[in-house]
Amino acid sequence: MVDEAFDYDEWFESVLRDTERQWEYDGETGTALATWQASFREELRGVLGFPAIRDVGVPEIDPERRQGTTEANEEYERQTWTVATEREFRVPFHLLLPTSQEPPYPVVLALHGHTEHGKDLAAGIAEGEAAPRTIVDERRDTARQAVRWGYAALAPDLRAFGELARRGPAESAESEGGGRPCTRWQKRAQLVGRTLVGERVWDALRLVEFVENHPPLDADRLAVCGHSGGGTVALLAAALDERIGSTVACASVCPFEDALVPIDHCLCNYVPGLRRLGEVWDLAGLVAPRPLSVVAGEEDPIFPIAGTRRAYDRTRKIYRGAGAGDACHLFVGEGGHRFYEDGAWPFLREHL
Repeated sequence: MVDEAFDYDEWFESVLRDTERQWEYDGETGTALATWQASFREELRGVLGFPAIRDVGVPEIDPERRQGTTEANEEYERQTWTVATEREFRVPFHLLLPTSQEPPYPVVLALHGHTEHGKDLAAGIAEGEAAPRTIVDERRDTARQAVRWGYAALAPDLRAFGELARRGPAESAESEGGGRPCTRWQKRAQLVGRTLVGERVWDALRLVEFVENHPPLDADRLAVCGHSGGGTVALLAAALDERIGSTVACASVCPFEDALVPIDHCLCNYVPGLRRLGEVWDLAGLVAPRPLSVVAGEEDPIFPIAGTRRAYDRTRKIYRGAGAGDACHLFVGEGGHRFYEDGAWPFLREHL
């Protein structure tokens, strides 16, 4: 018989409540904090699937600039490149260089959120009926914004978006529309011990190598800025790699119990076992003491602001433990799930 009194949501809340976080921050400071971060990072790499990626083979990034793709205007020059991030897999990205500055340029790695346009949306060149509205209303042309502030900007396609979606798993005629590209990529990644968000973070960190080896770019002044799913990748990339100096995570920093559990997000937001390691503020604490701006919308329906405020308060405790309370910043914009320029560029101008 079916137990009609059973409430799955209520039951799972108890499971979540009783699941201990192995790397929950417990007030560590000084050397103990550094040890906590190093150990936590290694566990996080494992949950994201980095060991499985390394097993396939890690080539040199082998940068290639696409001929005939360079465009220039009075504000910036845009080039298109690709790099090898793992064996037989290349990631395309736009590189925008400001005309208002002289090299070497400070650099922003601009990570788009969910969009079929991928890197083109971040560069402000996406086509289609909805693209101009997304750029104007949601301000998601983050790479173009960055270059207007005097930064060089790298805007890659995140896996399952842009060109990579078109080169990815084909839709099955036998399934209901085949599902989102993210769903297909995530299902296959999990079969071999990977995660889609982990693959995206991996690609972002290989682009850091490009920055280090491309003379016009100043790797000592490197920031990452992401919106929505790109904000998640930005936070995790900075959590794992101290070469990233400053971080802006927009419309993404919210406790799992406030966002991913009660709200039906895209499958690519879920990392098996992640909550057993820590909550979102524990992850954000891995960025400390480097500058971090948490950016959110007051009316964001999928990352509720009450949860974001709570996550920020807990993150700031870790920053204070690192002696860097002033390096952690919260900006709340009037609106919903969009990119808020005022929470990003003045912050990076101050800290980068």
